[in-house]
Amino acid sequence: MKILAIGDFHGKIPEKLKKVLLKREYDYILCNGDFPESKKIRKLIFKNWAGKPWWEAIGLKKAQRMERESFDSGARILKHLDSLGKKTYIVWGNTDFYESVKKRKTRARSPLLPGNYRKTIGKLKNIILIDRKKLKINNMEIIGHGKYVDVTEFIKHPIDKDKDAIEYRKKRYNKDKNILFRLFKRNKPKNFIFLTHYTPYKILDKIKLKSSPMYNKPAGFEPYNEIIKKYRPMLVICGHMHENQGKIKMGKTLIVNPGPAFEGKAALINIDDAKKKVKSVKFFR
Repeated sequence: MKILAIGDFHGKIPEKLKKVLLKREYDYILCNGDFPESKKIRKLIFKNWAGKPWWEAIGLKKAQRMERESFDSGARILKHLDSLGKKTYIVWGNTDFYESVKKRKTRARSPLLPGNYRKTIGKLKNIILIDRKKLKINNMEIIGHGKYVDVTEFIKHPIDKDKDAIEYRKKRYNKDKNILFRLFKRNKPKNFIFLTHYTPYKILDKIKLKSSPMYNKPAGFEPYNEIIKKYRPMLVICGHMHENQGKIKMGKTLIVNPGPAFEGKAALINIDDAKKKVKSVKFFR
């Protein structure tokens, strides 16, 4: 079984990556999320890191227009993937539009969201959402876990200034951790693929972007380390960290970050179905 691991499109598929996709030298696509363009919004988040939310800083009308442009760019990516005719299994990234306005509480988004990608993928026959789910592909179990989570570094070295905000973030972090553990306790996977958006903690997660307030710090999610140690997945496919395309072993588990699709990066992973073992990983750079 050949899997194309891909993600972090941020509204763009370069021509060299389109050629890889069109060759169809893969059986399935596993995607770690982040479909919409978010560079402009990210710059505003960084600029207002310790202050008021970015959408208040620039005004709600302008923020709403930027959110609409971002939403539409991600919807186009999803439709392009669907048009390839290959089953594409996805989890949500932190920038994706996966919740309603009422539920969205992270600092990274405006309270005036333009829509929800669940409606978009509901019309696409080849896009299958496996976030917080387990399913089988060619007799191979896959568990997906995406969406926004507070990275562990936020908890170990709080980024919030007031005590209430620190406690709220800790509470949210622990809630996400418990949901993750219950997912695995309920499903009990064996020799499986774990598809995530964020990386494990201190594994392919050091931030190299100098403009980031988190420069040179780790941005992984430590509960993933605990899951990997306990359940020993055959393969972990993650993303989020644009600067850290590569692979690394954690025990017997192979962890692969295919790199950002908006830079033309991806990874072709060849798996021996019978032995449930990764035979090779080819990176597109």
